[in-house]
Amino acid sequence: MRMTAIKTTLAAATLAVTGLGVAAPAGAQGDKTAEDWIQARQDNLASAAAATKSVACSLKGEGCPRAFDYLTLQARAIAHAASMAPQHFRKGPFPDAQVETAALPKIWDEYDQFTQGFETMEKHARDMVEAARNEDLQAYAAAFKKTTDACSECHDTYRED
Repeated sequence: MRMTAIKTTLAAATLAVTGLGVAAPAGAQGDKTAEDWIQARQDNLASAAAATKSVACSLKGEGCPRAFDYLTLQARAIAHAASMAPQHFRKGPFPDAQVETAALPKIWDEYDQFTQGFETMEKHARDMVEAARNEDLQAYAAAFKKTTDACSECHDTYRED
C-alpha cells in the first residue's frame, strides 16, 4: 500500500510539473505577451531541470529514489519538456520584455539548428525511458549523459552565462 501511494504521489508531481509546459490552444497563443512567451519557455525548461537534478541525485546514490518506475517518470518529464520547447521559442527574442531571460537572440537567427538540439535531447531522454523499462541502469546512465550533453551544448551556444 505504501509503495502505491509513493508511486501515485510521484506520478502526480511529475504530471503537475510537466503540465507547466503545456501550450495554450492555437488561437490563444496569438494573444500572448512577450512576458507570457518567456515565462512559458522558462517554466517548461524548469520542469526538465528539476527532473534532471532528480535523476542525477538517483544515479549518484544521494538519497533520491532509484526505482525504475521513478526513473521512467523523470525521463518522460525530460522528453516531454524537450518536445514542447521549440513551440515556446517560436516568438522572440523580445529585447524590450519586462522579464529577464538568458536566451541569446541568435536562437531566432538559427532557429532550425537550435530546435535540432531539443530533438537530440528528446531522443536521448526516450532512450532513458527504454533503458528504465529494461531495468538497465548502465544504459540509463549512458543515455542520461547524452541527454545532459545535449543540454550543455545548447546552453553553451544559445544561453547567456
